[in-house]
Amino acid sequence: MSEIKARQLAIDTRLRLGLQSTEHFDMYRAVISLGITCIKRPLESSISGATLKTEKVKVILVNSSKSLGHQNFTIGHEIYHCLYDDNLVSRACKTESFDRSPDSEHVADLFATYLLMPEDAIFNQLRLRKRLDKKLTLADVIHLEQFFGVSRKAMCWRLEDLKLITREESDRYCVNVIQGARLLGKNTELYKPTRDKAIISDYAERTQEALQRNLITESRYEEILADADLLEGVVAEPREADIVD
Repeated sequence: MSEIKARQLAIDTRLRLGLQSTEHFDMYRAVISLGITCIKRPLESSISGATLKTEKVKVILVNSSKSLGHQNFTIGHEIYHCLYDDNLVSRACKTESFDRSPDSEHVADLFATYLLMPEDAIFNQLRLRKRLDKKLTLADVIHLEQFFGVSRKAMCWRLEDLKLITREESDRYCVNVIQGARLLGKNTELYKPTRDKAIISDYAERTQEALQRNLITESRYEEILADADLLEGVVAEPREADIVD
């Protein structure tokens, strides 16, 4: 049931955003459209991300010390917690575990998988490459992960789940990831940490609107913008004891 639920919620979310099943999912446009604030910053912790939500606020924290592909998957995972995890207030997560456990973390991983890598989109890309009904190569895997913006691990897990590659091939493709992409002339930024600090939301826009409407003072406006590291003291960097595997 968890797999059916995750797939349907992913389909519903894409439809809500006006996306066809073959389209690339832009995580950063999506969080703004869904009214979610996404904050990226490098963390020393091994967590992938965290979610905080109240009746008025939905915030995602993403660990930018992870690879860009891993960060993208984490956003998909945390979107599930923000929109559909009814009992959640805050949670720290490790994503891409794919451990098949029946808890909400597994459902969130499945949701992110179907959200970012729909079956229709995978087969459409293979059709465009004239690779349908052919044995997939490393070049095919790299093309797909770059189209969907996900890590090698996530892409191989999805292809293995669709019976397009074997476990042995998955294990082989997940070695020397950056080197393999570079040898094929591909951009390797997807496989590296970004370590950036960023806030993705209409937060600054709404703050400026509040200033223009005289709802806040100019000093308060500057104070809010200076507080772009929004989670400080709200969802402080989670302790290892708080990590949900």
